Amino acid sequence: MRLWLALACASLAAAPADELPPPSRVAERESELAIVASESRAQMHFVGAHADALEVVLRSSAGLGLPPGRKPRIEAADVAGLPDVACVVQGGHVLVTVRLGDASSAPLRAGEATARAWLAAASLAGERPTAAPAAWAPPALAAETVGQLRPAMVDLWYREAATQPPAPLAEVLAGRAAPREALLLFRALRRQLGAQALASFLATAGRGESPDVVIASFAKSPETWWVASRQALLDARPSLALGMRESLAELDALARFVHDPVGLGDVVLTGPQAARMRKLPAVRDAMAERLLRLRRGILRQNPVAHNAWRSLGAWLEAYPESSEADLDRLWQVYLDERASAARLADEVERALAPPR
Repeated sequence: MRLWLALACASLAAAPADELPPPSRVAERESELAIVASESRAQMHFVGAHADALEVVLRSSAGLGLPPGRKPRIEAADVAGLPDVACVVQGGHVLVTVRLGDASSAPLRAGEATARAWLAAASLAGERPTAAPAAWAPPALAAETVGQLRPAMVDLWYREAATQPPAPLAEVLAGRAAPREALLLFRALRRQLGAQALASFLATAGRGESPDVVIASFAKSPETWWVASRQALLDARPSLALGMRESLAELDALARFVHDPVGLGDVVLTGPQAARMRKLPAVRDAMAERLLRLRRGILRQNPVAHNAWRSLGAWLEAYPESSEADLDRLWQVYLDERASAARLADEVERALAPPR
């Protein structure tokens, strides 16, 4: 029996005859992977969009669709006594309930609900029905589903991962790591296994089987494989847009001139000092190379730092031919814009800080 119907019947049985609640109107949406239902049409479409996204992920990554049998049913509802995402497999049926919560939690919960629905359906097709898949699979598929719908979130996760040490592989496989780590594990496995082997691997995950044997088959040291594969993914993906502090740090690196003008060792030069060394070929070449780097990177910069980047670019463009006085003036404009960007970044961070 459908969970929402069972709950409604229990409510009717407990209510006095003259206080019967009005009949609920449940909207349904059928996707390739599941039937999604909710009393809220907005929630129905929200979860349905995640089911569609998971179908794209599975088809593109492993050539997978819905396993044979009845379609899973996902119900978006706040059911007392149940966890945020609950799954039941019984009598050839898969039923998943999801409490979406607020805007910050809803995407990953919707992704997890669709992932658990597919994994449970895969366990039914494999004749080993279970609502307890391998712990790594629901968060990994949920993160990949969210990434399919929100590329900017993936960019954020990649940038966060680049500044944080890898979570231990055991934690990721146990489903206890941050979503970014779950996403990176799924992508590392996809790169390692290829589509056909990944399809079989996901089927075993649906049956609740440990991934240790498969990972050991291609990695003598699973932890070393994980760290190296994670870093390779981070190195292969250029950031679409940098954060405030990243933009300012990259700008500072471009504006830090290190040279050995007299053969006594490298020194850090200010802009005006570098302007007075333009006759040195090595310095001129270094400035030309920095201008190319700035032009390649300026479109990725955070808006908070944009004016400072433009002002440094103006100084570098003027460097070969302008007078020292003009270069000094342009350098002061850059310093002023850099200071303004730092103040604005501080204000934004204070505004976004959680209330105490």
